[in-house]
Amino acid sequence: MISILNNERTKGALKKVGAVLVVGAMVFTLTGCMEREVSTNANTSYDVIDTTSNEALENGITQVIEVPGESFKLVVNYQCELKEDERWTITSDKKLNMEIRTDGLTSGTQVYIDNVHTDTTICSYYPTVDGVTQDTMDDRIHNAQMLGFPIADDNAYLGINQIEGQNETFIKGFVHGYNGYSAGTVEEKRFLESDYLEKAVYANKITSIIDLLVVKGDEITCVSVPSEVQVSVWPFIEIQKSGGAKYYRYYYLNDSGTMTYEELSEDEYLIKTQIENQKTK
Repeated sequence: MISILNNERTKGALKKVGAVLVVGAMVFTLTGCMEREVSTNANTSYDVIDTTSNEALENGITQVIEVPGESFKLVVNYQCELKEDERWTITSDKKLNMEIRTDGLTSGTQVYIDNVHTDTTICSYYPTVDGVTQDTMDDRIHNAQMLGFPIADDNAYLGINQIEGQNETFIKGFVHGYNGYSAGTVEEKRFLESDYLEKAVYANKITSIIDLLVVKGDEITCVSVPSEVQVSVWPFIEIQKSGGAKYYRYYYLNDSGTMTYEELSEDEYLIKTQIENQKTK
């Protein structure tokens, strides 16, 4: 999947003392010292695909979900589809693969997926932008020959959620969500990745409603199964100076609940991304 460290400079960078991250980095606070309302769901726990971890990207997330009124379960697997050196960012198009099958399906019972409805929303520590819808998708059978997508313990539905970076609807929704209670004219514009990070955006939430048709002889029942997963946003951006030199910014929420960034050299960036990648091991 993604190789976070992929050049010869890595070896030299990793030999440097870890304190270089503290001594060499410049820290900037993005807002003044003031009270701030916290997003309602900022502390809610979700299954998370950590995009700073190669292991998490390779393995994805697998959920085993109860089906109301049924003895079998749904197994739902999510995995990011990223090319080499591609990152999960708000502004870029991205793909999330979704695999759905049953577990414990009894003989004589058939299960079909009637529809999969998926919303992709912004997760931010600041309520002004938290919950803004970025993309939406519906997937259902496109012919009259079948009840839906058939699934079983050994037969999975494989779907791809193509999430747009910044379409017209998303830009309007984001700007209106940010300035909805302000006086004056609302300006429509595209944002840089740093604009979203500065607004404390830290993840996308992928919320799916899976509508099932359960067939037992002549009896057909319908049931909806919810599934949610978060994909963390890559918290680093690269900045190139006019002379060609480049440096990086790392965005994080500090202890006072304020979005902050550190400016990192290329060597500091390589060390920092290596540390982030080791967190889940």
